[in-house]
Amino acid sequence: MKRFAYLAANSLDACARVLKQRPRALAKGGGTDLLDLLKKRILVPDEVVQLPRSGRGREPGKIPASATLAEVAGSDWLRREAPAVAQAAAIAATPQIRNVGTLGGNLCQFTRCWYFRNPAFACFKRGTGECSAAAEGGLNRYHAIFPHENCMRAHPSNLAPALIAVGAQVECVHPLGNRTLDLDLLYDDGPSGRLSDTTLRKGELIASVTVPPSPLARRSTYLEFRERQSFDFALASVAAALEIAGGVVKQARIVCGAVSPIPYRARAVEGLLAGKPLDAKAGARAVVADALPTKQNRFKARILEELVRRALEELGS
Repeated sequence: MKRFAYLAANSLDACARVLKQRPRALAKGGGTDLLDLLKKRILVPDEVVQLPRSGRGREPGKIPASATLAEVAGSDWLRREAPAVAQAAAIAATPQIRNVGTLGGNLCQFTRCWYFRNPAFACFKRGTGECSAAAEGGLNRYHAIFPHENCMRAHPSNLAPALIAVGAQVECVHPLGNRTLDLDLLYDDGPSGRLSDTTLRKGELIASVTVPPSPLARRSTYLEFRERQSFDFALASVAAALEIAGGVVKQARIVCGAVSPIPYRARAVEGLLAGKPLDAKAGARAVVADALPTKQNRFKARILEELVRRALEELGS
């Protein structure tokens, strides 16, 4: 691990200024993912800036980015008004990590792709312009099954699909001006050499996430499947939310995780479900209709279809 200076910021604004001014500075929340990346020298900062703890949100539905996953999982308000978010946080990682890892860190974590985390291999994200997982002979059992242009990584966050499904917004601070955006706009495929999956600017930090109360968010759920339930990352996950009136779906959101380079929102299927009585099996089949799995990971499509069916049936019951 490269030597670095350790700084403690007394506010998010102060931390953002340091990150903007010093090109080789990195922010640290819980640090559970950062430590791994430092040891493998994927990240080699000159300074690491400790983010301050901002305490509990003062408004219902407003979650500080520094809230731990355990705090998110234990929120009575979220369990009632946006159960998918509390469920996603409750099964993330292990109890030890949930007590340290933060909401902001979960949303901004780097891909778990083994080619990204091993500097001996070519990697689009690390700037070589080539994806080893997509190359002939590449090992891609755990990678994306939905169309991807340049990189086969699978997005690892479980809170991101859940928060997108309930219509959450993210509030960000930056020395040149703060902004608020819908959480699904936090991610894009990005150019080669950009390590992060987020659209955050240099020096920009997530301050909080707001979950607006709504009938859609109130009727939501999150399901995932892992090889080992104890601590593995998901092979596939889904967050679904429905607003149903008179037996007819008024509004639907379906967001999948671990199957695409960024959280995969099945917008076409959401439109297919709206205005009709719920057909969980047809909805599930439609979600995976556009999947293009490899020979190694086609099992993920079958798993995802089953997860979507179960989630929709649960919400429709």
